[in-house]
Amino acid sequence: MNNELMIDIETTGTEPGCKVLTIGAFGFDKEGNQCEFYVRFDNNKLSKLFNDDPNTMAWWKSQSNEAYAQAFGGTEDPQKGLADFKQWILTKFDTGKFGNFKVWCRGLDFDFPILKQFFKVFGFKFPWNFWQQYDYRTVANIFPVIKNAESNGLKHGALEDAKAQMRGLRAFYTLIKD
Repeated sequence: MNNELMIDIETTGTEPGCKVLTIGAFGFDKEGNQCEFYVRFDNNKLSKLFNDDPNTMAWWKSQSNEAYAQAFGGTEDPQKGLADFKQWILTKFDTGKFGNFKVWCRGLDFDFPILKQFFKVFGFKFPWNFWQQYDYRTVANIFPVIKNAESNGLKHGALEDAKAQMRGLRAFYTLIKD
């Protein structure tokens, strides 16, 4: 497995324009090496630029103290953290037109649109093309047996969720090879 990346985000809403609190990314770079990226943004620096959805905020209050602290305890400047994330992707992965790069998330209608707006607000373009985006939620729903491979320790921790989903994706690839 190479040139594939799983991304998970934790947010304060479900629509573009909400705060992105954390980004977790786990994958296999263009050489096939395992790599990861995790950033926790300073919530206070996001307040003037983005919205909080009351339902999502109520949902966060019902999560574990550990997950809540992970999501809301960030200190990274959003501009710098996002620049670092983009540079990490461009360095580790071949996202060019002919690079055969695949970037996955759990729901094309959630992570990618929210991230795209987040990138736009800070003046960045997406570091990949739209046709390189794939939906892990669909794969997991069609092949529910792969969910057993996820075994996630901290639910709603972006990096741990990304790792768990990549374990499921690897199980899917194994399943379809047989």
